Amino acid sequence: MDFIIISVGNELLSGDITNTNATYMAKRLTQSGHRVIRIITVPDIVDDIAEEVARARQKADFVLVTGGLGVTHDDVTAEGVAKALGKKLVLNEEALSLLKTKMSNEEAMKKVATLPEGSEIIENNVGAAPGFIVENVAVMPGVPAEMEDIFEKLLARFGVNEYFEDRLKVDGFEDRILDKLNRVVEEFRDVEIGSYPKKDHVIIKFSGRDRKRVEEAKKRLMELLK
Repeated sequence: MDFIIISVGNELLSGDITNTNATYMAKRLTQSGHRVIRIITVPDIVDDIAEEVARARQKADFVLVTGGLGVTHDDVTAEGVAKALGKKLVLNEEALSLLKTKMSNEEAMKKVATLPEGSEIIENNVGAAPGFIVENVAVMPGVPAEMEDIFEKLLARFGVNEYFEDRLKVDGFEDRILDKLNRVVEEFRDVEIGSYPKKDHVIIKFSGRDRKRVEEAKKRLMELLK
């Protein structure tokens, strides 16, 4: 499956918070044999959220949205998702029931439990705000521990495909191996090959669904480099 991750939050765009959520989800999805084709960050603005969600759900099989599910004025993700899907915001009784076991402020509970109509609730076992799925969009809280709790439940639904990866450390800089690396890339188009330069060496990552082809690609580069 192809996925797009959308992270919501002014704090991400200002650099106040590192987007570890997107990294976590992308890695877990990749290791499960899926493909992340976009990672997008948007501010806490309803129209911006709606625009990106509407676009993303046309390009990917599934869209994963994190952030903006709390009780404050800038928690507007549910509204943005509803607008993207052309749905009304309604008080979700299941979400409200779950929140009553964790919160006491009625006004806050109603805000968090007001979700796009037809939402399926995913319980949050770590915090308060539940996640929800509506059509091909899943929305999770931005607090990393809460996101991970809900995401792992979702991941089980998406299934696992064969996926293998291997790495090769090469001393020196990328320009030294460029011609040979490009040759392997051309020969193994079915293998994802990434080059990651470090201070005094380069890490070449080989990945794909066919273990034999991944191993052959690495071996081929080793042979060319001698």
